[in-house]
Amino acid sequence: MKDRLSFRGRWVLVTGASSGLGEEMAVQLAAEYGANLILVARRAERLSELAAKLEKAHGVHCKVIAADLSRLEDVRRVFHKATSEHEIHAVVLNAGITHFGKHQDLSWERFETLLQTNLIGVVWLVNNFVHYFAGKDIDGAIMLVSSMAGVMPVPYQAAYAGSKAFLTNFGQSLSEELRGEPVSITVFSPGGIATPMAHESDLRYFENTPFLQDVTSCAAEGLSAMAARRRFHVPGRLNRLQMFLSRFVPRGFSVALTAATYRKALKAAGQ
Repeated sequence: MKDRLSFRGRWVLVTGASSGLGEEMAVQLAAEYGANLILVARRAERLSELAAKLEKAHGVHCKVIAADLSRLEDVRRVFHKATSEHEIHAVVLNAGITHFGKHQDLSWERFETLLQTNLIGVVWLVNNFVHYFAGKDIDGAIMLVSSMAGVMPVPYQAAYAGSKAFLTNFGQSLSEELRGEPVSITVFSPGGIATPMAHESDLRYFENTPFLQDVTSCAAEGLSAMAARRRFHVPGRLNRLQMFLSRFVPRGFSVALTAATYRKALKAAGQ
């Protein structure tokens, strides 16, 4: 088994770093792991504020790349800019979007944006970073931030769940193909997380309930799993218990129960 990875003094790229889970992972990478960071998201001003804060507080170096990862030309630019200026040792592919509501209310344009962000850009970066690590003989790590929705069907998040199911199976399959190679793939599959995105969306129905894990512990588990080169990790005891119990519950019952819960959330949001 390969040794646990160290990121101290090494460059780590984090997408979706301007808020939520991505921001918290960036904070912990700087504070707990001593990593230098390449922060990627659409909001350049927010990234610059975060970079300045982390450099001052933890003595690390940070670079900012503003990009819309639903655009393949931006995805390519992120990769080429990051790898031409620094030697990358880990990549956290966290950026993603969802649609919470009836699938037929999701426009085709928005669906394509979801696929480009959650799948196409992610797979493009994975493909290129795998070649990058192998070519430089770097013991690198790639984290795919998936979701429990990628393992268990989630009505009213059908497109999101489908995209995360792809990532979950793609990541674990590729991880086995890369056995013995210098790069490791970690599929990280959280459930709901207490972030500003949840608060500002219709998912705020679940605030102050056990359904949302705090972002600090969630990020810590994800980074630990990546450093330990785990292939698949679900954070949070309640989430892992849910995964275990799902083995003994008929799939139809589980899906119906989830649908009933989400219908309540949609009703509370006026949908």
